[in-house]
Amino acid sequence: MSTDAIVLLKEDHKEGQALFRQFEAAGDNATKRKGELVKKMIELLTVHTYIEIECMYPRVRELLPD
Repeated sequence: MSTDAIVLLKEDHKEGQALFRQFEAAGDNATKRKGELVKKMIELLTVHTYIEIECMYPRVRELLPD
């Protein structure tokens, strides 16, 4: 796994898209599976948001103050 924030964010986008596709394909009665997928989505989005807000955005602001 990379430690490069941009690489991680791009990987998160791909993984998130895959999770949403799996959720949509699970069907109306797949409540247990959908719950598992939602849990993964929340974890992924939490990490993704942290990387953006705490790591990426402050550095970009330093480099591009205007």
